Amino acid sequence: MTSRRILTMALLLGSAALGCKSEGTSGSVIPVAPSCPEGQTCTDPNGMPTLDDPFNIPPGSGTVVIDGAGTPYQTGMNGSSAVKVDPATNAVVIDQASFGKGLGDYVWVANSAEGTESKVDTKTMKEVARYCTYPGCNGDPSRSTVSLLGDVVVANRANYFGINAPARASAVKIAGDKSRCVDRNGNGQIDTFEGSGPIPAAFRWPAGAANSPDECVLWLTQLDKDRNGNTPGGGGTLPRAAAFDSTIADDGTPSPFVYIGLFNPNEVVRLDSKTGRILKQFLVNVRPYGFVVDKDGTLWIQGSGTLAKVDVKNNDAVTNLGGLPCAYGISADARGYIYSSGGNCVARYNPATNTYEQIGAPGFSSGRGLALDDKYTLWVADTGGGLYEFDASKPFGQGMTFVTSRAPRGVSFNSYYLGVSLDSANRPWIVSTGTQDLGPGGAGATGIVYNVDKPNAYTATAVTTGNAPYTYSDMSGAQLRYAGARFGLYRHTFQSTCPAGQKTTWTQVTYDVDTPVGTTVEIRARGAGDPQALDSALFGPATAIPPAVVGPFVPNMNEGANNTLLQLQFKLTAQNPLVTPAVKNLKANFLCG
Repeated sequence: MTSRRILTMALLLGSAALGCKSEGTSGSVIPVAPSCPEGQTCTDPNGMPTLDDPFNIPPGSGTVVIDGAGTPYQTGMNGSSAVKVDPATNAVVIDQASFGKGLGDYVWVANSAEGTESKVDTKTMKEVARYCTYPGCNGDPSRSTVSLLGDVVVANRANYFGINAPARASAVKIAGDKSRCVDRNGNGQIDTFEGSGPIPAAFRWPAGAANSPDECVLWLTQLDKDRNGNTPGGGGTLPRAAAFDSTIADDGTPSPFVYIGLFNPNEVVRLDSKTGRILKQFLVNVRPYGFVVDKDGTLWIQGSGTLAKVDVKNNDAVTNLGGLPCAYGISADARGYIYSSGGNCVARYNPATNTYEQIGAPGFSSGRGLALDDKYTLWVADTGGGLYEFDASKPFGQGMTFVTSRAPRGVSFNSYYLGVSLDSANRPWIVSTGTQDLGPGGAGATGIVYNVDKPNAYTATAVTTGNAPYTYSDMSGAQLRYAGARFGLYRHTFQSTCPAGQKTTWTQVTYDVDTPVGTTVEIRARGAGDPQALDSALFGPATAIPPAVVGPFVPNMNEGANNTLLQLQFKLTAQNPLVTPAVKNLKANFLCG
C-alpha cells in the first residue's frame, strides 16, 4: 500500500496581488513584502526570496481537527455514502457491503406472454408487485435492466407469444421505490398495486391511455421507428437488448443514461432515464441481442454472434471485434473481462489482448443468461440443464473451473431456464419459463423464478411469477454494481469559530491518504455560510490522486460573503473489490476578519 502524506491543501477562497503597497505617515509609498501563499516562491521589495515565519500566527485564526478519535468522521452525514471507518487503521474506506445498497433487494421478471413485469422481494421470497408494461397490457416485455438507484427499464419487443404488433415496440420505466413514484392524480397518495398474482382491474393499463393508473410506472417511450423514422420489416424494430450506464457523476449521482438495442435496424438508442427522452439513435452494424456496460462505461454488444463495443466517451465510436464464441448471454466483471454463454460453452474475453478462453461442463448444452458476483463466481443458465456454477476468479489465461450444477425444476428442456441474476446477498436467481413449446399467448407456461442458496446446501426456493417470463438481462442491478468500479463518497463539513460579522478564510487542510494500485482519491471543496446554502453550492474542480502529484490543492472556488462552513468531498474509487483507498487525519486551518 502506497502511503502519501499531503502536507498542505491550500484552500484559497480569494486571491491577493503579490505587489502590495502601504501609505506611510508622510504620504510616501512604502513597499511592503506580500504574504506568500504556501508552496510558491515569492520575493521581498528588493527581489530577494522571502521565507514564511513559522512563529507568526495571525490573530483571529483557528484549526479544526478531525482524527476519528476525539472528533469522529461523518461517514453517515452530509451526503456521504458507501464508506465506513476501518477500525484497524482508523481511516475512512469504501464499505464494499453497502456499495450499491438496495441493488439486488428485488428481482424484476418480464412476463412476456402476459405483458407484465413482476417485482420479487429477494428477502421475503415473495412477489410484491406486478405492472403492465404497455397500454392494453400486451407489449411483450423482455429485457429488464435495473439502475444503480434500483429503478427498472423494460424493453417491449412486441413480436412474440401471438403478438405481432410492431407499433408497440417501446421502453417503459418503473420506480423501484415508492418515494420515486409520482402522484399524477393529485390525491395525496401513491396509487400502485402492491401484491402478487394478476393485476387488479384498477391498476391495469387501459389500451389507448397515455399513462398507467399505477403511479409507479413512470414513463413510456415508443421505439417503433428506426433513426430515419421508418418501421423496419421483419417484425418492426424488435428491442432485444437493454442496459443502464455504470458510471458515476462528479457529485456521486449515478448516470441517467440507459441503452436499448433495436435488433432489426442494427441500432442503439440512448435514453434519458429520468424523462424517457431519446437522446441519440445510431447505427452499430450488428444486430443487438444483449448488452452489458463495463466499469469504464463502455457499452458491449452481443450482436447475434458478433462482439462489438461502443466507446460512448468518443462520440459513440463502434468497433466490431468479430465472431463471439458461446454467443447468447453477455456479462462483465470488475476487472474488465467480458463473458458470454451459448451452446455448450462459456467464454471469457480479455479486451487488453483481444483473445478468448472458454470452458464447457457435463450436460451443458444450451447456455443462456449469466451473472458474476464480486468474488468472481460465475452463474450460468442452461436451457434444459438448470443453473451452472463456475469459478472465474483466476486471472485471464489461467482458465475457469466448473464447480457444480443445480436444476430446481428438473433437467428438461421443458423447464426452459433463461435468465440469471444476483441478490444483495450474492445468491443467484434463475428464471424458468415453464415449457419449451409455449404456444399462442404462452398458454400453460407458468413462470417461476428460483433462489438458489449456495451456503445452505444449494437449497432452492420457488416464487411464482406471471405467464411465460422471457428475460435474461441484469434484472436485479447487482451485475451493474459488480461490473462497475467500486466507489464511496466521504464528505466532511468544517465550521469556523470566527466571531459574528467577521469573514472566514480557509487557508489549508492537511490529511493522510493511501492509494494502493488501482485506486484513486478525488478531492473537491465548496463553502457557504449556512447548511442550506452549502447544500446548493457547487463543488470546485476536482484533483485526482493519482495521477495528480501530491501537493497543495487550490480549488477554483468563488469567495462568498460568508464561508463559515467548508465542505470537503473525497471520492474513493477502486477497480478491485478487495482493495480500497483510505483517508484520515483531517486538519483545517482558517483566518478570521
